Amino acid sequence: MIKKEQKYYGIHACLALFSQRKNDVIRVYLEKELLPIFSPLLKWCAENKKAYHIVPKEELEKITESVHHEGICILAVEKVPLSFPSFLMHLDAKKEAPICLLYLDGVQNPHNLGSILRTCVHFSIPFILGEKSKLPTLSGSACRIAKGGSELVSFVYVENIENDLKRLQEKNFSFLATSSHEGTSLYKYAFPKKTLLILGAEDKGISKTLMQKSKDTLTIPGSGIIDSLNVSVATGLFIAEYWRQHRS
Repeated sequence: MIKKEQKYYGIHACLALFSQRKNDVIRVYLEKELLPIFSPLLKWCAENKKAYHIVPKEELEKITESVHHEGICILAVEKVPLSFPSFLMHLDAKKEAPICLLYLDGVQNPHNLGSILRTCVHFSIPFILGEKSKLPTLSGSACRIAKGGSELVSFVYVENIENDLKRLQEKNFSFLATSSHEGTSLYKYAFPKKTLLILGAEDKGISKTLMQKSKDTLTIPGSGIIDSLNVSVATGLFIAEYWRQHRS
């Protein structure tokens, strides 16, 4: 399989990349002011014959195609989502500990994805599942917003929705749909120890197939003045309540 390359930028994103998978680093671009922070990375590059370049801010803007690069860009091998069989092996290693998983059904916006990843790390959500055709490649922007979360949370490809989700049910996971319009208040719901929380895109919501597989539908109570919450904000509220019930 041909390995794709990806430009990562942002201080926390690049520190996490170096910490979690330094062998995927290909080349580094850095502003002079960040030399103290990234000296271990540059030392590693020199020892492993990886090129690094000290460049001005304007050049980094051209390299990253962003003004939000934060002074650092790493060209690296793209992080590959887990296959479903590999994911199940990781899941088995967690045994009987409480665990909440996310399933994203059509969520594509890189800012939302980055925010969701950051929130997942805060609340110890290790995996985000989604259909291969709907789970997007993480952009450099999403990884920057995730503040290192893209290296600590794994995407998982669901290639056969019927078979793969059945295997999760066999492992006693309860599927919970979310809705901005109807359902049980998340504050009145007892989250199962093993939960798969399903969130849909803000414009289309959750597919009929996934709704039919869900044990219950949860909603976030509010004033009702506005139609719905941003999906990343809603995700934070749902998984914070799961954490409160099982991990706090």
